[in-house]
Amino acid sequence: MERLFLGLWPPVELGAQIASMSRGLALESGRLIAPTNLHMTLAFLGDCDAARRACVENAAASGTVPAFNLHLVAIQWRRRTGIVWLAAPEVPEPLTQLMASLNRALASCGYAPDARPFRAHVSVARHVRRLRGKPTIAPIEWCVRDYCLASSTPTPRGSDYTVVKRWPLGERSGASG
Repeated sequence: MERLFLGLWPPVELGAQIASMSRGLALESGRLIAPTNLHMTLAFLGDCDAARRACVENAAASGTVPAFNLHLVAIQWRRRTGIVWLAAPEVPEPLTQLMASLNRALASCGYAPDARPFRAHVSVARHVRRLRGKPTIAPIEWCVRDYCLASSTPTPRGSDYTVVKRWPLGERSGASG
């Protein structure tokens, strides 16, 4: 069994930029997420055997939208969960389309999407008791060119993530998603 999810993975340079910004936050306790683990979850699939993984891979291959820009502009903290994340103020239309396409395709694999509305965000810290001040950041622009299937392996210091498969997004149209 593998613990799997679909997500967006920033390029190495962008992950380093996000990690650098995160180190500047005034966090009380908690831990920063490693730059190589930074991502945006699209669909958490949970434990999957080989047959379900094959179904997920076939379903995920059906997602076809153009590459798009994602604007990450705000730091948010949820006291209840202790998670600090970098947020996009709105979900770009191509991302909404990708989510809808994946949710439809994954239904045949027994996947039921979360009932809560999707929030475009990248978690940057966990187990934070307090975020001091009202942090502001320079907007970060992410040109999303693909999406991934990733595995999650629990460790004593948190989960480690490994990208196991990627699917490219289509060519960008003249509009900036």
